[in-house]
Amino acid sequence: MPYNNERSTASGGFDVLNDPAVRAFLDSVEVVRDHSDRIGYIRQQLLNVSHLVHELATGTILASDASPYESVARKDIPSVRLGVVKFSNVVIFVDQYLRLRDRNEVFVDPVDIARLKKESNHSKVILPGAGITRRDQPKSKSFFRATVFNDIFNSPDFACLGVSLYDTFCELLRKSGRPDAENTPPRPGREGEKVVGSVIVKDGAEWIEFARKSPIDGTPLKNRLLVPLNPGYLDIDGDPAQRVYVTDALRIQEVFSEQGSNMECFNRLMSVLEHLLIIHIIRASHLSDPSIVANMNVIVDGPLAIFGEAARFHRSIMAILSEIRADCQSRRMRGPVVMGVSKTGKVVEHAHLIENILMRDEADEPLEGTFILPVSDEYRGMFISPDEIDTTKNFGDETYYGQTFLVRTSRKKVFDVTLAYPFSRKTPVNGVPFRDAKVDLANYGDDISHMVSVIEMMQTDLYQNALIPVHLAHRYASIAHSPGGRSLDRFVREVLSIRREVGR
Repeated sequence: MPYNNERSTASGGFDVLNDPAVRAFLDSVEVVRDHSDRIGYIRQQLLNVSHLVHELATGTILASDASPYESVARKDIPSVRLGVVKFSNVVIFVDQYLRLRDRNEVFVDPVDIARLKKESNHSKVILPGAGITRRDQPKSKSFFRATVFNDIFNSPDFACLGVSLYDTFCELLRKSGRPDAENTPPRPGREGEKVVGSVIVKDGAEWIEFARKSPIDGTPLKNRLLVPLNPGYLDIDGDPAQRVYVTDALRIQEVFSEQGSNMECFNRLMSVLEHLLIIHIIRASHLSDPSIVANMNVIVDGPLAIFGEAARFHRSIMAILSEIRADCQSRRMRGPVVMGVSKTGKVVEHAHLIENILMRDEADEPLEGTFILPVSDEYRGMFISPDEIDTTKNFGDETYYGQTFLVRTSRKKVFDVTLAYPFSRKTPVNGVPFRDAKVDLANYGDDISHMVSVIEMMQTDLYQNALIPVHLAHRYASIAHSPGGRSLDRFVREVLSIRREVGR
């Protein structure tokens, strides 16, 4: 490790690069596999869906994005840090967008643009990191856990139409268990308990169980710990310093570091909240008035998947979304269509490799129209992740709640899209294994049509393979490390400096 402010030499890596053993290793490895003999197979997977594209006339398009930043609170003590996570939601009303798009004038009225931008909102949360404490929270990790419970899940800033994010989280808990958990007989000593998802119903109240390790310090628990959904926390032995929160079930705090950077922790919290906030908005809107979500098209930045410790909540999102869509359809409404659009990753890289196949036919003539390529588990294992996919299991069984498609638009742009599964559970569908049912387009009804229609309408030349709603959401959510991040650093230091002066 170098000393502080010690610079490395420009030629420091030359001896490594010129080492014969290193050169021999690089010459022997295979970076990109040759699939030239399987071009015909790839073309067989490509489906022309031009007939499914239609002009949207009404409805809403909701796009979301988030951005984290970690700030050093004191220049002289760089290990003391706090985090900022910014969330953005952009709503575009299709009829208003069409009026802007279809104008015959060269210039667009700036008032109309400003009105369109007003249909966006953003919120932020300040998160304590290493070395950040408070009088009533003398430990950084406990302060972080309390902030998640109080300032995010129970904050009015994240409430929607009178429904708190914590209310939606409790509903997610009720649906986050394994499909067979409710039919499992209670273990000895737990008679009178009923399991609903991850929730235990006992003595007329709802609880969640921590059985392995304490969320407070990560030490193994000697006995099971039950925390009530109402009020949402439990003080062990009546000690507020030993408080356990229902939101600890996210397990984000497990990667919290008392020393140094917590960027991994903030990233994981941001990632799961992006998905929870979307289902929260959909659920709260549906509870208020089902017609609000009748023609809602939701675009999430990134795949429809939750990774890490909170991955199990992807199942409950899948279940709630399916219930809402079923209720809408019983009222002769379409219901929300949810899709995720990824800008990077292995699927995007694969799309670049086969770009010529997506653009031209066997005779090297341009392909005209809109095409999709369903990324089945077989296709993924063959071309995208051959070393990671178990051919007998369902890809993303523990993380994904949507199916991946490559969408090639009529304007020759390519998008990596995950479309929400049209199922409530990952179980066989009419006797067909889930891994096969999820790529059967017949199971998606009109969802494929709505997916490609939204993408065709909202694609833009502003950036490579970009969508207007995603661009706007990212614009309002992103925190640039320079100069935006530096201004945050300066602001944080000034505030803490003022507090130190006042405290003297």
